[in-house]
Amino acid sequence: MPEPLRRRRSGFPAILTVPLVCMSLWYVVPFAWALVTSVKHPGMVFDGRWLPYARADSMSTESGRKGIRVVEERGDSLLVRTGEEGTMITVPRGAVERVAPRWGNYAEAWNAVPFGRYFLNSLLIGLCVTLGQIVVCSLAGYAFARLEFPGRDALFFLYLAALMIPGPVLTVPVYLFLRAMGLLNTYAGVVLPGLFSAYGTFLLRQFFLAIPRELEDAARIDGAGPFRVYLRIVMPLSGPALAALATFVFIGSWNDFFWPSIVLTDPEKLTVTLGLAHMNDIFVFDYARLMAGSMIAIAPAVLMYLFFQKFITRGVVMTGLKG
Repeated sequence: MPEPLRRRRSGFPAILTVPLVCMSLWYVVPFAWALVTSVKHPGMVFDGRWLPYARADSMSTESGRKGIRVVEERGDSLLVRTGEEGTMITVPRGAVERVAPRWGNYAEAWNAVPFGRYFLNSLLIGLCVTLGQIVVCSLAGYAFARLEFPGRDALFFLYLAALMIPGPVLTVPVYLFLRAMGLLNTYAGVVLPGLFSAYGTFLLRQFFLAIPRELEDAARIDGAGPFRVYLRIVMPLSGPALAALATFVFIGSWNDFFWPSIVLTDPEKLTVTLGLAHMNDIFVFDYARLMAGSMIAIAPAVLMYLFFQKFITRGVVMTGLKG
């Protein structure tokens, strides 16, 4: 291989690394700020300090505890600066103390609203939507990938066209349909609109196309019908794609705020995201406890993504092997 071409190929990933790192920081920095803020004292949220927070200094004032920076030690007094660009003042050494992370914010946020009930509601809705999409999308994807019937390609094109329809466009028709069915303020009213996904159908259809047909032909020789081939051959081999779809759907359902806020009105049926909105009414401008509640709310989704991360990568990559 020519030396210039080899050098160009070796430097190409490095060129891509810089924008990818910048894009990662765009998402990581707000999350890190929320995590650090969740263990701060209410009066020290905007003190400009990051980690290690356990070594932060604070000073008691008439308006409450205030975050400071020690600039210089002068015997029994300290020269401190309040905030990031605050005033320089001299205070007695005894007025300054070290502040440890305030883990009590999490307990206070948990007890402010019935988080346990909200977790169960979100878990029930998320599991129902996830299982429903796996069944519906896998059946539709298998039909488009393996079954021969008139109009199959045209129907699949309509499925793909559904990806271009903005979700809010369907809000009013779906709401009117659910009201006619008497499903408002019910779990079914939240679950049913999420059972179909054009993206999920496309994802599984592409993965099914990558499965060797010889395996299915061997099953047909043994007398297996289309549904048995789907259930015994295709589905067990599609674990990565199913795990990727399940992760995407569950996280999307867990974080959904718009549709549950329209359908649900009973306080006993609210989800975690709606519970956070109620917390905002309780802890007005108390960002430390609000961020603690936010960390509690996103913990299940983050843990699920970390657990299934390798399956997500493999499932998405495998969908592009054959079209």
